[in-house]
Amino acid sequence: MRLPHFGLCLLATAISTCLYANENPTSTSLQENKIETKLPTIVMTATRTPKSIAEVAGTVQTIGGEEIAQQAGAGRKVADVLAQLVPSLAPSSGTTSNYGQTMRGRNVLVMIDGVSQTGSRDVARQLNSISPNMIDHIEVVSGATSIYGSGATGGIINIITKRADKSEPVAFQTKLGVTSADNFRGDSLAYQVGQTASFANDKMDGFLGLDYTSRGSQFDGNGNRISISPWQGSTMDTDTIDVNGRLNFNLTDHQSLSFGAQYYQDEQDTEYGVDYDTASKFYTPKKGLQLDNQPFTKRYAVNTQYQNTDILGQILNVEAYYRNEKSRFYPARRGASTIFSQSQSNVDYAGIRSTIQSALKVADRDLKLTYGLDYDREKDHQYVDWLGSDSSYLKFTHSNPNNYVSDYGPDTTIQNTGAFLQGDYALTDRLSVQTGVRYQYIQADNDSYYRNGLAASAATYRPSGSTDSDKFLFNLGSVYKLTDHQQLYANFSQGFSYPDIQRVLRGNSITANIDSSGIVPISVNSYELGWRTNQENGLTTNLTAFYNTSDKFVSFANSDVRVVDTDQRVYGAEANVSYPFMENYKVGGTLGYTRGQYKNAANNWHELNAFTVAPMKGTLFAEWNNDEGYGVRAQMQAIKGTDKAYQDDQALKAAGLTDNNSAAEIKGYTTMDVLAHFPVAKGRVDVGVYNVWGNQYKTVFAQQAAVTNANSLLAIPAEGRTFALSYTINY
Repeated sequence: MRLPHFGLCLLATAISTCLYANENPTSTSLQENKIETKLPTIVMTATRTPKSIAEVAGTVQTIGGEEIAQQAGAGRKVADVLAQLVPSLAPSSGTTSNYGQTMRGRNVLVMIDGVSQTGSRDVARQLNSISPNMIDHIEVVSGATSIYGSGATGGIINIITKRADKSEPVAFQTKLGVTSADNFRGDSLAYQVGQTASFANDKMDGFLGLDYTSRGSQFDGNGNRISISPWQGSTMDTDTIDVNGRLNFNLTDHQSLSFGAQYYQDEQDTEYGVDYDTASKFYTPKKGLQLDNQPFTKRYAVNTQYQNTDILGQILNVEAYYRNEKSRFYPARRGASTIFSQSQSNVDYAGIRSTIQSALKVADRDLKLTYGLDYDREKDHQYVDWLGSDSSYLKFTHSNPNNYVSDYGPDTTIQNTGAFLQGDYALTDRLSVQTGVRYQYIQADNDSYYRNGLAASAATYRPSGSTDSDKFLFNLGSVYKLTDHQQLYANFSQGFSYPDIQRVLRGNSITANIDSSGIVPISVNSYELGWRTNQENGLTTNLTAFYNTSDKFVSFANSDVRVVDTDQRVYGAEANVSYPFMENYKVGGTLGYTRGQYKNAANNWHELNAFTVAPMKGTLFAEWNNDEGYGVRAQMQAIKGTDKAYQDDQALKAAGLTDNNSAAEIKGYTTMDVLAHFPVAKGRVDVGVYNVWGNQYKTVFAQQAAVTNANSLLAIPAEGRTFALSYTINY
């Protein structure tokens, strides 16, 4: 560890605390400024410490449990819900993966109860790691930040799980749901059964939830069965079990202790395989698949949280966590051969995080200091089974003569140590300033391994190695209260991500070892300027313009992943508007526009493809709700077609130049959903019709994936019209 830099950050933290130790602040000094804002009083824990939206110098959004329940018919994923409601988030892929679902053209840090689900070894299944029925609310922070360490170069999605209902000594909820394609075939049905139970008293409270979903096959707008995606996997013919629990203990008036645990399993069981043989029917799955280990995601996680609200007048939070995750993929064909490889990734992730909040007075004005230390350790292992097949390409067996299993990149251990100091000072009754610094030290070690090869004799030996990096990251923002109902905010923040070491070192043309591979943290400078309001008549608006830059980015090409030392820039704007009119009616919508380029080998700006920069996305909704529990909502989502990156890419190729940014011509599409709910027998019935028009289209992910991988098997149509019905009762 580079002790001088790390020690400097610790010293700054200690000095900042000691300077104001005699002030002996109390919790009452954590109050808001004199000018009371009328913006939502929701607290954003994704900003590391509890803050109302009105206090945050940045674009933030909270999606409540009612909205999630309304959007999430049986079988729908968190990624589908967020794509509909978050303007800066790219459209959902419709697969089991959130690969390419960026925010502001950068990667998103996904957390569950403040615990990162994103690491260096990124299998892009973070949004397929919890059932929507287990979520209390979701907090979204757009733009780069380093407040939680690595991964949040585009923003943070913090999923908060359900807790005990403290107003009820004992409470239960039961949910039953079914979804069907519009052909109403038995094999198209998805079933959901959910049960939760909670208790609460003065000393402790607890929550336990179980959700089971069984999904059938999926059908496109023309009524044809959709094929499995052989790259990122599919949600069809899967069974999902999600178990969540939490116990909270009130130890004293100032101390509390919490324990949480989750088990999640999403496993495919299908007899329909990818038709590798008939390219003209790539979108039609072929019956007869025999596969010993079908794709799955299996994970369990535990965490414990301790809080003391009076440590020398300060608030202390300490959290420890552990996660084990196994992800298996669909077999991929090696060129035109009859040999297939099926990989599995195993990740162990553990860490501890501490945060101290101090409320001080400087020149008779509030100064809030937040500081702390973080440490996490990630252990990654990925291997591949080499499989053979008969001529139909459907019956996978372990037919390799040696039943050969090889490492798919080296076993890797990554350790992160960070220290941070964040300050929030009220310069005037209307203007506050927020600034901070984080020091991050990263050490990565890899074991020796054999790189690729169908037999040990054909593999290339790679020795073990080690590399380390450190980085200071800064942020500076301000919030100005124009009136009690509206604010202006400006923010500069730095975030960083660490490349997937296993993926880099297993590349077909990579000859470097870890210490000479150019693996370093990639930092992003993020700028934003925004305006938000919440008027007394119910009008809520958030408008933001953003711009972010980096001097490196990760490139995918020809089975290689590389850290490219060149500039990248992304810019755009987003809007979120909601307006209630008359009685019980509301209309609104979102808009997200993003553009981005990087400098190619000729030092010219080149358009980024749709895996990085999503096309323009807009949504509209109109809804009616009354006090008796009746409601209906109609919503539309439109994706604008674009050929900017495609034309740019074609011009390069015509000039005989190559790049690592193959781009697709994205064809736009529009979908419409109608959602309704009404009371029945002391419970609530939800009815949904998704893709009402039954449009035949391909998602942005499917269109881009087919070009990036030069594989028409990936150009899979999206789901057609589906119907959802559920019944929920609380008792």
